[in-house]
Amino acid sequence: MSSEERWSAFMDGASYYIALEKPCLRCGDFRKRTRDRSCYRCHLLRGAENFERMKAGLAPKVMRNKDSHLDLLDRQRRERDGDCITREFGTITVTRWPTGRLEVVFPDGYHERDLANRKPEEVYRAMELLPELRDALIWAGWY
Repeated sequence: MSSEERWSAFMDGASYYIALEKPCLRCGDFRKRTRDRSCYRCHLLRGAENFERMKAGLAPKVMRNKDSHLDLLDRQRRERDGDCITREFGTITVTRWPTGRLEVVFPDGYHERDLANRKPEEVYRAMELLPELRDALIWAGWY
């Protein structure tokens, strides 16, 4: 084990630890997987679509095969056709799209087309200012 934080997380049986000295180059998150020191957030996002399929009782799609490609094309077609789930949480409106995109309309009228394009720090700050955003992220399976 290369760091005290990782060793402590390993001994506690935790799946991740905080590594403030090495943020992820892709998303900027500080959480690292105890198992292999990879970015915890990126790991979760890679498998997010499979979690949704498993919750629905469907087998997860394997990435980079014909079924996965056809599944992606189907989800993109459904998104073009407007197949989405919209829900209001207090003063914000959240729309979950089949491709995993989360669209948010804030109380001041600001429209975020894809919340995943925001840095984690910005999303956490928005959750502090708007507690209903946390409820929306829990509903969408993001938190």
